[in-house]
Amino acid sequence: MADPTDLHALAVELLEASVIALDTIPTFAPGLVGAPERSYVSLGEPAADCCPQLTVHVAAVSEAPVEATSYAWLNYVSFIVTIFRCSPSGTDSKTGWVPPAVVALEDTAAQGNADAWALWIHLHNRVEQRLLFDRCKKTFWDGLRALPVSGGCAGWVLGIRASLDGYQEDLS
Repeated sequence: MADPTDLHALAVELLEASVIALDTIPTFAPGLVGAPERSYVSLGEPAADCCPQLTVHVAAVSEAPVEATSYAWLNYVSFIVTIFRCSPSGTDSKTGWVPPAVVALEDTAAQGNADAWALWIHLHNRVEQRLLFDRCKKTFWDGLRALPVSGGCAGWVLGIRASLDGYQEDLS
């Protein structure tokens, strides 16, 4: 039965699917890793203060436009999946600042790009195979964007909008 916990339950479902998506990476690229151990549903945008980490948060809930003659009310939830990985940083030495090694930066990019692509493809496949969200209603893929390196973390954000039915209340 639908109730006020439905929104969080759907966020948890997306998080679990995201963990599975990232855990496919080592099967294709043994030198890369799967989902971070630190994975959770965040209340709002997560801070880039601990990496690696995977989070899902609800960014917005909005009403989908429907025909003026319709009494339907369609709710769409905007979810954001965020994956942070540690990024190499430079060091100070007696002769000045030393940037991180290019090979370390490229290794970080390889992992991060695999994270992004695995999330994009695997989650899409789960929606198409009716294993995530309500396939009878439209799911919107709002894009996959790289995050700027901050505090030794780098990563990606994936935006997805999915429908979520409301619940009935007796207000008498």
